[in-house]
Amino acid sequence: MNDLARVLNDDDRLKRALDLARAGRALEIRRDLSGALERYGQARMLLHDMGPTPLLASVLRWQGTVHRDLGKVDRADDLYRKSLAVARASSSIVSEARALNCRATIAQRRGHMERAAALYRDAALRSAVAGEIRLSGMIAQNLAVLSTIVGDLDEALTQYRSALRAFEEVADDEARSWVLNNLGMLFNDLGEPQQAEDALLLGLELARARKDRHMEAILLTNLAEGRIAQERWEEAKDALDQALVIAMDGEDPGRIAEILKFRGVLAREQGRFDSAAAHFGKALAVARNIHDTLLTAEALREIGILHRIRGEEEGARSALTEALEAFTRLNAKRDGAITKELIEAAEPQPAEREE
Repeated sequence: MNDLARVLNDDDRLKRALDLARAGRALEIRRDLSGALERYGQARMLLHDMGPTPLLASVLRWQGTVHRDLGKVDRADDLYRKSLAVARASSSIVSEARALNCRATIAQRRGHMERAAALYRDAALRSAVAGEIRLSGMIAQNLAVLSTIVGDLDEALTQYRSALRAFEEVADDEARSWVLNNLGMLFNDLGEPQQAEDALLLGLELARARKDRHMEAILLTNLAEGRIAQERWEEAKDALDQALVIAMDGEDPGRIAEILKFRGVLAREQGRFDSAAAHFGKALAVARNIHDTLLTAEALREIGILHRIRGEEEGARSALTEALEAFTRLNAKRDGAITKELIEAAEPQPAEREE
């Protein structure tokens, strides 16, 4: 038992642990991830020998999420597994649902889509039984992301709208910003740029009002994607620059890789091919390092397109083939079909533009 735990009775220790956990959550939202881990660790030490409690399950889960954001996927999954065990031992169905939802996100990142779907469904059932409206909305949103990946965009839209209604019902602006971000991405995929921008700008307004820098960076990144598609180059660059500053301040390698990928797309579309290659290379290295299968596949596809534009057919075919293999493992049918068409496309003439 640590020194602090020795001098506190159980009630005092629980209160102190809760205060530390709340402090950790506040630091996590501000993207002080090192500080958040320190507070969570202190809370966990206080709770260590008190037996299984829902608070311990939550602290373990929050620790896992910080490690996930830092790209430490194996460590995150281990903590989520421990959180689930504590939740079951403490007979907390809500904590079980939350831990299952988090374990599903790891399975999804690793490309184990059937496993992720099964975990999400288990989480959804427990959340419904517990009457947890907010959590049910979160899980519906995650299922919508899976539907998007496998190419069922209509189902994704239905799930997102269901999630948004749930979050509006409980007046949860944080969660509303999450769904608005995903709706924006979906509308971009559906070729509805104005609806996409409307959703993303509303989400950005909510995130900034809450001083949620992490979510602000995500929304800015996806806003840039739509602006690139509309050839609004300077607006896209401005959004990516803002997002990168936030992501670097917040120790967020996954977001940094996503931003670098879109910086590469922007440079490629403007004919700055050497710059595009550098951005794509960095994005791919980070995506592989954090075991993000989808982001790895997306970066490889963008690299393949760049090779093809430059007339480097061997490099194009190699990158696109590797991307297709990854999309196939993910059961990402829509992305896989697009990539397969690129592989089968006739070889174009080398581009004349260069930096």
